[in-house]
Amino acid sequence: MGTTRRGFLAGLGLTVAAASLLGYGYARVAAPHAPRAAVAAKPVMDTSQAAYTCSMHPHIHQDHPGNCPICNMTLVRADSGAAQNNDMVHVDQATQQRMGVQLATATMTPISRAIRAFATIAADESTTVSVNPKVEGFVRRLYVQGLGQPVRRGQVLYEIYSPELQQRQREYIDLLTRKDGLLGDSMAIVSSNSAMVGSLSKEKFRARDRLIAADMSVDLVEQLEKTRRVIDTVPVRAARDGVVTLLGMREGNYVNPMQQILTYADYSVVWAEVALFPDQLEWVRNGDEMIFRSGLDKSATQSGRANLATVQIDPATRTAKLRLPLKNPRGAFRPGAFADVDILSSQQRSLAVPRDAVIRTGHGDFVVVAEADQHFRSMRVKTGVENNEFVAIQSGLKEGDRVAINGQFLLDGAASMQALQARLGGMGAAAPAPTHDHQTMEMKP
Repeated sequence: MGTTRRGFLAGLGLTVAAASLLGYGYARVAAPHAPRAAVAAKPVMDTSQAAYTCSMHPHIHQDHPGNCPICNMTLVRADSGAAQNNDMVHVDQATQQRMGVQLATATMTPISRAIRAFATIAADESTTVSVNPKVEGFVRRLYVQGLGQPVRRGQVLYEIYSPELQQRQREYIDLLTRKDGLLGDSMAIVSSNSAMVGSLSKEKFRARDRLIAADMSVDLVEQLEKTRRVIDTVPVRAARDGVVTLLGMREGNYVNPMQQILTYADYSVVWAEVALFPDQLEWVRNGDEMIFRSGLDKSATQSGRANLATVQIDPATRTAKLRLPLKNPRGAFRPGAFADVDILSSQQRSLAVPRDAVIRTGHGDFVVVAEADQHFRSMRVKTGVENNEFVAIQSGLKEGDRVAINGQFLLDGAASMQALQARLGGMGAAAPAPTHDHQTMEMKP
């Protein structure tokens, strides 16, 4: 009984395995034919009669002239002539105005390599004035409020009360009185005391110089000579125009010649320290024009000439610093601020177009060229040196060609779609459409 049961199970297993193999074989035969039949049966749009299409929307086709229902552009013929110019796009004048298309002409222009850098503005040390009291005393009043305050020549900076300076004034008054007593009104007295009068005159000039050296102005000394009265509080005035850069004292402080009250510097001329990398420095030559644009006021510009004798190399960063004086009449270049620098070098005459006309991509540089009859073509170009306004064209254009400087991205996209449509149309024409006979043959097992 056990032997019969085992034989039955073995026979059942063989039957199932055979059925599986038959199913697998049928699937191998039938599977390739079903999708092909589905693809062949799917209706294909016949575009052989579509003689007009849209440049911006190539999926639009119709057999008569008209406008695109999406962008309202004039439809163009999709005939064999268009296939030959599949990289061109036609845009009528009205559409160009709506797109804001502007054209420029490629011309021969003197152009220089523009090196972009930045500069740090520093004060001219030769114009810095340090104000120290010449005598001991007290700051009675301070007319400077803080850093950055502009001062003018002759302006009162502070007033000092100094007993030492008062004693010098008294000595000067005594010398004047003694000299006047020796002179008198008689010529005989003058001749007999000429030696003493001469000595007093020399002493008077020395005392006068000491008063002026103690920050007493010439006007105050002349006032002292007329009135013969001591001036208790002496005002100290600025020797030149400038801007306060340091303030070390306040009103009421006791000061001496060892202490610094304030400093100010003339900012009409400043130093510009231009930072250059090694690949930039190799293009700079002596005498190259340098245009500085203030970082505080973009409308303020100044120019200078490169002097490589002032170049200093930082051994740690390998960067170079080019230092040159810069005129600053408007005060827009403040010490401590930055400035943008354009260095114009290697000037040459070359075919050039505006920078806005060049479309830069990962596959190269392109421009959109305006052809006849309101047609546009995307053209690959090789660019050279450039500045803030123009780019030199080494190949791809000729003098007189018109290129788009506004709206060129839309035109370039339209030309790319036009070329893509032509390529896809060519691929579709080359592939034969499946027939029902072929489908029927493949459906047979």
